[in-house]
Amino acid sequence: MKTLIIVLIIASLLQSTILPIDLVLIILICRSFIKLDQANLFLAFSFGLLDSHLNLIPLGLNSLIYLFIIQITQTLSKSRLAGNSLLICPLSLILLSAYQLISSLFLQQTPQLFPKVLWEGLAALPIFYIVRLWEERFIVYKDIKLKI
Repeated sequence: MKTLIIVLIIASLLQSTILPIDLVLIILICRSFIKLDQANLFLAFSFGLLDSHLNLIPLGLNSLIYLFIIQITQTLSKSRLAGNSLLICPLSLILLSAYQLISSLFLQQTPQLFPKVLWEGLAALPIFYIVRLWEERFIVYKDIKLKI
């Protein structure tokens, strides 16, 4: 969890300075699609606040939108279609375009959907596989009980 928090902090700093894509939201969508956990909601809220602060957006707007998107992702990941890992591309396209529309509605800006959301949706698949590899191979869970 500590490594994920550090990666999300670095991604939020990169997102607010250099990269035009929303890395934090993509990583959170991929993690909540892989692992159903209440920690995803805490991460979404806290990094939504950090993202709002770094991008000079009214504080709390991104955190509420991130919570809504992560809750939708966790609900959809319980369905039968969640077994297909290629579902992350259309799911991220839909959720990221909804994020752009909602944030542009509240900030009274014109939404810029086509090039930005398309690149974010395409970047979601490799990020999904990286997060999945990380969660499966390098995270030790305490659920394993050894019999003596």
